[in-house]
Amino acid sequence: MAAIIAVLIVVLLKWMDGYTRHGQHITVPDVSGLSIDMASQNLAGCGLRYEISEYRYNAELAEGAVIEQTPKAGSGVKEGRIIYLTLNSGKIPTIALPDVADNSSLRAAESKLTGAGFILTELEYIPGDADWVYEVRLGDRTLRNGEMIPEGSTLTVVVGNGGDALVADSLLEQEMDANFF
Repeated sequence: MAAIIAVLIVVLLKWMDGYTRHGQHITVPDVSGLSIDMASQNLAGCGLRYEISEYRYNAELAEGAVIEQTPKAGSGVKEGRIIYLTLNSGKIPTIALPDVADNSSLRAAESKLTGAGFILTELEYIPGDADWVYEVRLGDRTLRNGEMIPEGSTLTVVVGNGGDALVADSLLEQEMDANFF
């Protein structure tokens, strides 16, 4: 009985080695930077399959190019293994402009804007309450709070210089005061 069990174990182990192709592997080629068509040809030529796992943006690569692969190039895998690819979407991601215009101090606005990944230019000062943010601009265009703009955009923050309030505001206040009494 012990001899039969020993023979069955040896046969089972030999069968498992053949079934799992123990000791056999394919080296994963580097397909990063290639178009999806070229990457699929390279992987198929090695007996590997691929699946697109996600899309991200990379300004240095063409749309549809492979940004990253898993497992990494040079790894040893079995034939038929799926290689997961991250492709370049080709579209700059946009994010909402934080609610800072006419709603926060300069310090709070700078913190929110840089925290969201925006780059700030030199401040632009106008007459008004000191360090109060009156508007945010992208180039010459004034942005609205919550507006979707490209991630990493360079923005100009317009703040009060502590001088006289804006002329339009002071005229409105005088008119309201005259009508109130």
